[in-house]
Amino acid sequence: MNVWPRQTQPTILLATVTASVGITVLAWATSAENVPLIYGMMALSGYGVGLSFNPGSLHALSYFPTMTAPIQCLVTFANPFGGTVGLTLMSTVFSNKSGQGNTDPKAGIMWAFVSIIPVMWGSVMVATFLGNVTIWSGKDGGHDVVHGAWVWSLVTGRKLEKTRVVRGELGVREGEKNVLSDRRDVEGRDERAMV
Repeated sequence: MNVWPRQTQPTILLATVTASVGITVLAWATSAENVPLIYGMMALSGYGVGLSFNPGSLHALSYFPTMTAPIQCLVTFANPFGGTVGLTLMSTVFSNKSGQGNTDPKAGIMWAFVSIIPVMWGSVMVATFLGNVTIWSGKDGGHDVVHGAWVWSLVTGRKLEKTRVVRGELGVREGEKNVLSDRRDVEGRDERAMV
């Protein structure tokens, strides 16, 4: 992503599709007991999930450049929370579908993966409604932010607004207009600084 495509939306969309395809095929592979396919789909799903971590954070930071700490806090919370919810859902379904005393574990595992397939494909649908961020390398540290559903604009041919945002030592500058930011100094006094 740092070299090509230097955009967050295609990477996030690729990550969600890859993870969703991996989990969907993994559900079938467990019922068919195809061990090589199980290993391959576990690797594909892991690749998709891992691919989404960095672009997701960069995407949020580009849209809200003055909210670095809250975004980092939200990302740090969302990853383990999502894992907990997914594990809870899968373990509940496994316990219910594997029978009394886990007599049919194959069915339990298959239905556990089936239970998270709607969530996975829901993430693909949500990803299609995201905007896009083009990250430029250079001394100014800027990026272009596209507001609106980027994928759908490619399908419909609709032009979307693009804003150039530059992060510098003094704060954030959007295009030609300046953005006001609130900062508190060490003594607790309010400072309004034009960035």
